[in-house]
Amino acid sequence: MGIIETLNDVFSPLNTYIWYIAFVCLIGLGLYFLVRLKFMQVTHIGENAKLAVSGVNDQTDGRKLSSFEAFCLGMGARIGVGNIAGVATAIATGGPGAVFWMWIFALIGAGTSFMESTAAQIYKEKKADGSYYGGPAYYATKGLKKRWLGVVLALLITITFGFGFVGVQASNSSSAIVNAFNIDSHLVGIVIAMGTALVIFSGTKLIGKFSAKVVPAMAVLWIIFTLAIIGANIGNVGNAFAMIFQYAFTAPSLIGGGIGFIIMTGLKRGVFSNEAGLGSVANLAGTADTSHPVKQGLIQSFGVIVDTIIVCTFTAIAVLSFGDWSTIADAIYEDGALVLKAAPLVQMVATSALGSWTATLIAIFLFIFAFTSMIGYYTMSEANLRFVKDNNTVIFVMRIAVVLVAFGSCLIDTSLMDLISDTFMAAMGAVNVVVVFLLAKPIMEAYKDYRQQKKDGVEEPAFHKSALSDSSGVTEWEE
Repeated sequence: MGIIETLNDVFSPLNTYIWYIAFVCLIGLGLYFLVRLKFMQVTHIGENAKLAVSGVNDQTDGRKLSSFEAFCLGMGARIGVGNIAGVATAIATGGPGAVFWMWIFALIGAGTSFMESTAAQIYKEKKADGSYYGGPAYYATKGLKKRWLGVVLALLITITFGFGFVGVQASNSSSAIVNAFNIDSHLVGIVIAMGTALVIFSGTKLIGKFSAKVVPAMAVLWIIFTLAIIGANIGNVGNAFAMIFQYAFTAPSLIGGGIGFIIMTGLKRGVFSNEAGLGSVANLAGTADTSHPVKQGLIQSFGVIVDTIIVCTFTAIAVLSFGDWSTIADAIYEDGALVLKAAPLVQMVATSALGSWTATLIAIFLFIFAFTSMIGYYTMSEANLRFVKDNNTVIFVMRIAVVLVAFGSCLIDTSLMDLISDTFMAAMGAVNVVVVFLLAKPIMEAYKDYRQQKKDGVEEPAFHKSALSDSSGVTEWEE
């Protein structure tokens, strides 16, 4: 038995059982956060959007990230393969109805993202170089006073994102490029690895500036591109939306499986895309230099909406506008077996609508999206390694490892990479949301303080740790 078969045999059952646990934690506690926040992600969406872009011209001292840079770094991590290949995979494996559940979980996850990002800001820590670090490892250690739990979370994040998610992004990007240009995957791997090395060895501040410039532009360009596909198939758009609702509770016969399968597919692909509850964006939120922890919570909550409700939806409608389900099924299934999904499925739809040149364009989109995502994942890995041991030699080794993973994953089948990544993603999400739940009291106290200041007419609320009933473990905020 080869290593590929062994990995499949190990991770297939493991993935199933861990996701049962993750489902209960991510959805159950996500609904709890939703109620506690009184549907803030919907009722205050305008304010959250304004906050996300208000700091576009903010200046820092060169060592810290502004709120806007942290937001763009978070979007750089979110917007990637999941918004293109992930959406197509959700449709191919779970049917059009999986998109409906991606929407539902995005609304729930926006609240979870607020909670974890606010916690990251409350319990962030300044390092020797003057920059801030935060995230699950920090709020578990400083908020719950459990260093061992912080180490577990740091290791889970490093494995999940520094290796698993980097691998998925690189593998899918390579697949699209090889499909479009018919070139050797080894060459693609070298290019991706070299680009990753160039940026991550330049430092976190440069990474933030890079993402702040590239990600918003690429997201807008992708939406414009999907609109062109939709425009070419405009007669099918109504049916595309209809299929999402039609198959939200019953899978197409060719796919099989009941509502539980559709829901789980939507959850997995939705969480992979927007990363709500995984602690990844909380790591990035903790690096921001902001006047109040809640600001980053609101900003990153809005990021979930942008990622899934907006960007993923455009991709989904572009794919589903190809035709009715029988037409789509004929293209992606052969003798009952799934033969077309992920990036190649999007390339097929785009080629049919606009021409063969679009396969190349999609490959370019995927390359850039994967690149910016991998940059964000590296940043998280560095933050967590600095938590475990703030040593430049250790960080150097991590940088080398990430570059090697980026290269090696270009040579690995995307289905296996998805399986491995999904397994660690489930474990990370389950542990993290429980920790966030245990810290709900100080998070909600900070939220109450922010809302009271806004109610009192304070334009720029400022946080003081005295607003918390227990401020032990809070080190970077004044009394």
